Amino acid sequence: MFKKIDSYILEEMTNAFLFGVIAFSSIFAGVGIIPNLVRETSSYGLGLSVVFQLFLARIPQVMVYTFPMSILLATLTVFGRLSSDSEITAFRASGVSLSRIIRPALILGLMVSLLTLTFNEMLVPKANIYVNYLIAKARNEFQPVFRTSINIPQFEDGVLKRTINAKEMYKQTMKQVTVIEYDAGNLKRVIFADSAGFLAGKGWLFRSGILYMFDQAQDAITRVSFEKENINLKINPTDINVILDETGSQDLGYKDLSDRIAIKARTGQDVSKMKVELYLKTAVPFACFIFTLLGAPLGLKPQRQSSSVGIGFSLLVVVFYYILMAIGQWMGLIHVFSPLIAAWIPNIIIGGIGAWLLWNKANE
Repeated sequence: MFKKIDSYILEEMTNAFLFGVIAFSSIFAGVGIIPNLVRETSSYGLGLSVVFQLFLARIPQVMVYTFPMSILLATLTVFGRLSSDSEITAFRASGVSLSRIIRPALILGLMVSLLTLTFNEMLVPKANIYVNYLIAKARNEFQPVFRTSINIPQFEDGVLKRTINAKEMYKQTMKQVTVIEYDAGNLKRVIFADSAGFLAGKGWLFRSGILYMFDQAQDAITRVSFEKENINLKINPTDINVILDETGSQDLGYKDLSDRIAIKARTGQDVSKMKVELYLKTAVPFACFIFTLLGAPLGLKPQRQSSSVGIGFSLLVVVFYYILMAIGQWMGLIHVFSPLIAAWIPNIIIGGIGAWLLWNKANE
């Protein structure tokens, strides 16, 4: 009997979930994707094929938002119908507990969470990068492969240790380099060089430069000219590119963003915001499971069985979820909570409400 109940509920929820994906995707496309395409087409004269590519490339990001709403809608409508048709009552009269009835829904919610996580990790970053590529191509904004106006501070235990400045960097070579080093807040050494090239395993080779060493105790300055000098800056060209890269967290997968955080943390930068964004990459997909946990007891009220009411209520819950997310991000930034807790606050609160409502329903 249990297998029949499981397959019955799973089939009902899957159909409602697919309906929700179509409905919410249409809403997001209508209010988000299409207006942007119209604006971009008029601004950059995009061809039909480019417009179509942009539309498809933005769909994965939309799906990440529609999956949680769709599973919530599915849970509300299916359990609302089962309750209004007295099927829940019949199941429980047959000795089937409420937790056993809801179990297939929770399993589907977990599966959708994993699907959302896969989209968020594998498809969304690549799709967003492709969107940026198409827009940059339309704007003719491609730049040569070099960076200009390099300015990188390095901190140790919150104290400024070194600043690195360069006019430009191409591959593994910086031009017109200035390095200023400090010791306990006092100026220790200043290096000027025409260029600095990175040698794997050896550090940076500075060429044609002048080194000034400051002795605070003796109130003396030593000046040394050099043609070549190996200097360890505790940073490599890859680190510099990562630090200066302005790619948003939405364009990076979990591992890439985690690596970027580690590199920036080594320079002493505050990476709290990036850590919150990192943990959100798992927290948001897991909201699908949390919404299932909340939607099941709420859906047991017959008045929520209408699809239109379900869509409206789903939107309200999701808005509340994103308000909690914004509050959590803010608390993470001001260090009230750790980045992990800050990112998971919406799931903790809504999941707690769902578990409490489910427990009450099971004991009625």
